[in-house]
Amino acid sequence: MVLLEINGKKPHISENAFVSPSATIMGDVIIRDNAIVWPGAIIRGENAPIDIGEYSTIFDGVILLTRSPKSSILIGRYCIIETGATILGCFMEDYVQILESTLIHEESSIGEGVIILKDSEVPPGLAVPARSVLKGRPVEKMREQTRNDVLDQKERAHHYSELFLRIKQHFPSAQGYMLTFQDFIKLLFKQDQEGLLK
Repeated sequence: MVLLEINGKKPHISENAFVSPSATIMGDVIIRDNAIVWPGAIIRGENAPIDIGEYSTIFDGVILLTRSPKSSILIGRYCIIETGATILGCFMEDYVQILESTLIHEESSIGEGVIILKDSEVPPGLAVPARSVLKGRPVEKMREQTRNDVLDQKERAHHYSELFLRIKQHFPSAQGYMLTFQDFIKLLFKQDQEGLLK
């Protein structure tokens, strides 16, 4: 992986996290226990801190970028940031899912258990209430989730992290820099067929 120190700040990655060798991590970044960062992700804490919580997954091609001192990014525990999302500044609570190609602007806040659907945009400074499902450019609330829905999201995020560790145990030659999300799904299917998920 590319790890770069900027203005005296350098990334800190837990020994229990996995960061793909083809991810780029710069500046004031913390990646906590059991977090997963996939190939092609770019995490740039140049102007403000970025903190990725436990059991959170940052998929392929995600960009986390702090453009000013007011654009820090805090990602809570058990969050899933899907392929192609861009986050420019955000306080994100636990159990949040950000779907593909979503754009989140500076000084926004995302409550616990929120889902932001594909190709959406969160404008600067927007506070999204907990358990909301949003969509659009700019986002609008579609519906609200139950507490059980939110717990399902937590389980999904935990599952991604745990399954990745099992894949590394059973397929040590499956290097992270080679894995795409599609490869990941194929390996999960193979594990399931061989009874390795039990």
